[in-house]
Amino acid sequence: MYPFFSTVAFTHRVYNNQLQEELLPFGISVTQWALIRYLKDNGPATFSDVADYWQVEKPAITPIAQKLAAREMISILSGADKRQKIMCLSEKGEALHKTIMEATDPFLEELMEGISQEDRDAAATVLEKLIMNLKRRG
Repeated sequence: MYPFFSTVAFTHRVYNNQLQEELLPFGISVTQWALIRYLKDNGPATFSDVADYWQVEKPAITPIAQKLAAREMISILSGADKRQKIMCLSEKGEALHKTIMEATDPFLEELMEGISQEDRDAAATVLEKLIMNLKRRG
């Protein structure tokens, strides 16, 4: 049973390293890319929304968001409560998302080479159940 978790951890590490290489020409990190994707998929969000989703402390989001805001990829606005900050993808961020998606498609297709849709679905199901079990513990 333990080799499964080692394989998941190793796969995650290798994938992130290779994804970072794919992102180098765009000058963004894997975590910055993750925030752009989150905002694209979910729309405007607070720092707390993202922190909860990523299972990290809210202050961990701040430097990622600030770097993207400095590059005008996202906007950070005040919410109804001035302490609450809401992030949203800017036009520049939308354009970067589209460009990176197009550039990384071949990388992702190559990673899935030789893996049937049935195997992909089964792996996704196992990982989703694992996440649910982890959340139930936490």
